[in-house]
Amino acid sequence: MIDWTDKHCRYFHRLLTSGTRLYTEMVTTGALLHGDERRHLRHDQLEHPVALQLGGSEPADLARCAQIGARWGYDEINLNCGCPSERVQRGAFGACLMAEPRLVADGVKAMLDAVDVPVTVKHRIGIDREESYGFVRDFVGMVSDAGCRVFIVHARNAWLKGLSPKENREIPPLRYELVYQLKRDFPQLTIVLNGGVTSDEQIEQHLRQVDGVML
Repeated sequence: MIDWTDKHCRYFHRLLTSGTRLYTEMVTTGALLHGDERRHLRHDQLEHPVALQLGGSEPADLARCAQIGARWGYDEINLNCGCPSERVQRGAFGACLMAEPRLVADGVKAMLDAVDVPVTVKHRIGIDREESYGFVRDFVGMVSDAGCRVFIVHARNAWLKGLSPKENREIPPLRYELVYQLKRDFPQLTIVLNGGVTSDEQIEQHLRQVDGVML
């Protein structure tokens, strides 16, 4: 959503739908802690419910940024563990964090301890050629043990080398069944499916298996 879901785009989206939860572009912890809060976080009241998506890996920094986001009135703090770009990897966040579930769990717990709004995680079903269901199941299990109750799951692997971010949204195969299985294995969690959804009919089909759909 980088370079897309700025406040103008979100305002337009809200005109199209009254209840859908909107998400900011991914904002790095460094940008918030050392940059212009207003430029990154200003939004219109019409946008609510709206979530702030953070990119980062240091629990203390994530906690501070979650507090900043809550102070600006965001309804949810979302941690990005799905972006595959090499620039993001160099910052040690995004999809590469799926290989460090304990670190993600620590970041989630730090944010939950710091704010009263929900803390959620957006991630992939795997990284590179790791295609076992056990990989994403164990990731969700460990992060949910830290208190996360909402997982937004892009039903593709993230290939960390060799594909652009755009190609990573199109080339790795969609495997919706893994997302459905997460809901069966973790019925107490809110599982939201993302990836390749282009029609109302598809939304209706997915909602028979999971709790929500992200477009």
